[in-house]
Amino acid sequence: MRRKKIAIVGAGDFQLPLVQEASKENDVVLIAPVIGKAFEPYIKERCLIDVRDQDAALNFCREQKIDGIITDQTDISVRTVAYVAEQMGLPGISYETGLLFTDKARMRDVMEEAGIPCLPNRTVTSVEDAVSFWRELEGTTVIIKPLDSQGSRGIYSCDSEEDIRKYFDESAGFSSNGEVIVEKMATGMEFFVEGMAFGGTFRNLIIGDTHYFDIENAYAAESRRTPSVRNPETVRRVLERNREIIEAFGLKQGLTHSEFIMDGDEIYLLETAARGGGVYISSDLISLETGINVEKFLVDIALGQLQEMPQSRSTGKYSGYKAFYVPFGTVKSVSGLEEVKALPYVHRNQLDNLHIGMEVPVEKLNKTNRLALIVEAESEKQWQERVAHIRDILHVECESDGTTRDLVWK
Repeated sequence: MRRKKIAIVGAGDFQLPLVQEASKENDVVLIAPVIGKAFEPYIKERCLIDVRDQDAALNFCREQKIDGIITDQTDISVRTVAYVAEQMGLPGISYETGLLFTDKARMRDVMEEAGIPCLPNRTVTSVEDAVSFWRELEGTTVIIKPLDSQGSRGIYSCDSEEDIRKYFDESAGFSSNGEVIVEKMATGMEFFVEGMAFGGTFRNLIIGDTHYFDIENAYAAESRRTPSVRNPETVRRVLERNREIIEAFGLKQGLTHSEFIMDGDEIYLLETAARGGGVYISSDLISLETGINVEKFLVDIALGQLQEMPQSRSTGKYSGYKAFYVPFGTVKSVSGLEEVKALPYVHRNQLDNLHIGMEVPVEKLNKTNRLALIVEAESEKQWQERVAHIRDILHVECESDGTTRDLVWK
């Protein structure tokens, strides 16, 4: 039987599991601006372009006569995948759906039309409009964020007019059209929910808790862990809110990753995406808790060969990713690396990126310059103990301006 040809868009660390799975029974063509050596054994052809260049991707896919196209764990590829699939008549979501799931303003418009509560927000194109809305909220703290960026780039909390004027241009610079969302800031518990759609039917898969670094304006999680240990009734309400939103958005097939925050007793969506959660949430955390091979699901729907939605089972596992930052400067030494990688409860990870000579530029901390590893346990307590053990083992000496620093874990 002829091996089918599947295009995968994106070649970061978190796309490797999908490429590996797809290559088992298919020929993989990879579309990305840069393709690392880790991908070489699994691909047949490549296209080195900006993944947002939809027409270039379409031309390449037509030349390759692909049978399907997919991405995972990255937002910026979703529109391109939807565009190519729609233009070539391949299985996938519509381009309009792709736009909805990557545009924060559209998300909030659809939710308001469906009667789903949203935090007070406004989409603006100028700093004066941003300041005006902040004044309307009577000086409450707001979050400003690009309309369609990823990796927490350009996100800032602002509690004064001076803050908004200071950060607005940078935030707008990460938006494809310069638009910025200004939204009232909530500070309650945060959750993430992973879901699956097929044949127009949607199902929640897992729900977990989000914990952030205590670093000003970093806006990156130091861990996401599942299952949630919050109040069961609150967990039920978050899951129901996620189902309500995804059904209102009309997703027909694929994975979803949603993030929620509590403000008092109300549950608000921060964002949702038509792809699995990054930092190996999609590839590892879902499978550790449900037993579902997520990558196979994605490949099968892209090629139109899935017959029914995979069934999940409870494994009883508690798992999550633990992230850390490497300090600014040059890494002079690394200790404990191989020992940590050999631990039986450490799964997929980015530890190969940590090496002597690694240069860390002085820039704003965001999701894209963390490193992370998946840690499995039988309980939250055991997970914490295992992470503490990893922290005891893994160390670096990173030198900058004559000062040596170790890894940043919180």
